[in-house]
Amino acid sequence: MTLRNPLRYLDTPLRRVNAVVVTVALLFALVYPYLVPPPMVGVGFVALLYALRNFTWNIAGGYVGQLSLSHIVAFGTGAFSVAVLTWRHEVNAWIALVVGVLISAVVGFLISLLMSRFGVNAFFLALGTLALSLAAAGVAASWTFLGDTNGISYSGSEEGFAHLMWYIDPSGFYYTTLGFLVVITIGIAALMRFTHFGRSLPFIREDPVIAASMGIKVVRNQALAMALSMGLTSIAGTLIAQYVQIVSYESVLTVEIGVAMMVGSIIGGAGTLAGPIVAGIGIAVLEEFLRSFAVSSANVSSYTQIAYAVVVILLLRFGTGGIMPLWEAGVRRVFGTGRKPVAPAAAEPVGELVDGRVG
Repeated sequence: MTLRNPLRYLDTPLRRVNAVVVTVALLFALVYPYLVPPPMVGVGFVALLYALRNFTWNIAGGYVGQLSLSHIVAFGTGAFSVAVLTWRHEVNAWIALVVGVLISAVVGFLISLLMSRFGVNAFFLALGTLALSLAAAGVAASWTFLGDTNGISYSGSEEGFAHLMWYIDPSGFYYTTLGFLVVITIGIAALMRFTHFGRSLPFIREDPVIAASMGIKVVRNQALAMALSMGLTSIAGTLIAQYVQIVSYESVLTVEIGVAMMVGSIIGGAGTLAGPIVAGIGIAVLEEFLRSFAVSSANVSSYTQIAYAVVVILLLRFGTGGIMPLWEAGVRRVFGTGRKPVAPAAAEPVGELVDGRVG
């Protein structure tokens, strides 16, 4: 690929503006830990984690239209994988992360096949996956192997990238999460643009019947998208477990986590690349802003849910598909589309008009 090939994609003002914004955002993200004290680096880590969580949910929920709450199970699986394998049995944390990804992917694949077998619509898919998540939380709360109601705590001493653990300076967690987010985003963007599988997903979301008539393997692709989505979601669970160093059903298997992923993606713009990321970072900033007024953690959660409701109502009022579609419309309004209007073709004469008749 020559240097000119990537530049030809910057053929509209919207793409050029987005390229500038993304470049500035990445540069700021890279230097952010050097500009703030360690506690604020921790806030940056949480913001990136929310963005990663939203983005991975968006693969199944936004691109395919599977309104799944089973991602709660994936998030919890990633957390419990490192808790059981690494904290209890001293397996390397990166191996535990991969195990969590594989288990979550298999679970996601089977869930999608099962729901397709029964032909459930999006609403019953949400209810069915919610029931699964509640059952998983009940198992974790009653099973000693997973710490029952007490959870599992970390008591090791290893530190560094090889162990996916940092005690004092959270910059390691920050940059690791940033790396995952960038790599996964680029990978999904390439998947959606350059593969038949990726290009088929929006067709499945809009109308599975028509998609099937076009030769798209709807059930298989839905299952693969769910597997990919849940597998990558488990990475966020592993990272937060290592960060807080305690895992319990109350911390990683709650309905609020699933709702936050779903609502955050929808607010940002379901089916877009940047929308879920922007919404995740915005939610983390809002939570930290509320804490600056000495608001308790319980009230922060309540106020955040109120903010969700306000934003959703505003989006419904303005008839947009989320923050990113609103942003794109604003950029086009200011800078134009950048495309030359096509002149209408002149109509061909069909004959001469003689005495009011075409002759």
